[in-house]
Amino acid sequence: MKHTEKIKMSLKGIQHTYYSATGEETKAIEDISIDVKEGEFLAIVGASGCGKSTLLNIMCGMFAPTKGEVLIDGESIEKSDHKIGYISQTDTLLPWRTIESNVALGLEIEGIKKEERIKRARELMKTSGLEGFEKKYPFELSGGMRKRAVIIRALAQNPDIIYMDEPFGPLDVFTREKLQGEILKMWMERKNTIIYITHDISEAITLADRIVLLSYRPSRIKAEYIVDIPRPRNIEECKYDPEFLKLEKQIWSDIKDELRFDDTEEEEEKAWIKRS
Repeated sequence: MKHTEKIKMSLKGIQHTYYSATGEETKAIEDISIDVKEGEFLAIVGASGCGKSTLLNIMCGMFAPTKGEVLIDGESIEKSDHKIGYISQTDTLLPWRTIESNVALGLEIEGIKKEERIKRARELMKTSGLEGFEKKYPFELSGGMRKRAVIIRALAQNPDIIYMDEPFGPLDVFTREKLQGEILKMWMERKNTIIYITHDISEAITLADRIVLLSYRPSRIKAEYIVDIPRPRNIEECKYDPEFLKLEKQIWSDIKDELRFDDTEEEEEKAWIKRS
């Protein structure tokens, strides 16, 4: 799929510093600027603790950066009324609601009439292989099926931008590859802009148009790569493409110096958000 040359989102000089309860500073992000084109599938990769999730949360407006700004269609994210979707690592289905009512939740919040929102939810469930499970509850579905429901819930509102934070991390490799295929199919049909956080280089190459590699903390853009593998892509076959193997080798070579045995980013972020 070819995306347009229109810039959908821009990060301008993003910096972010966390402060501990004792006032100690941890600089997470140092001067990151990225332009994301409309309809582009952008993957952001980096070693654990490099600031990927912090950057994503700034991009979707969950909190403001210490310095810099986020623009959507040239407007500050604080003023923008664009629809965005967010798919996290965790299972965010509401256990007391049926699957169809979970999928329709965003439409309900928007004020869409019940008949229309259930119709749209069921159409998405059918295309994603969840037909017949409309009246089931989350505990009655497998992990892969629940994740599928989370994905189509984000798609139900047809958001301009979808943010995904390592959505398939907890799943087995077979379920993960199947869901990767479904993400690509839905993206090809809808042409949403997707920003995808992952530590899995293979996954990034399989899905993305472009990959941004972040350095270790304080995070900067270390390298960018264009994924020159034709679409549509077959999940099982594209990893044997010579371009795939060449790019995978290059990214591994570039990332090996960034590896650290330090997982403090997530705890720092949670503590900072709690205090905010």
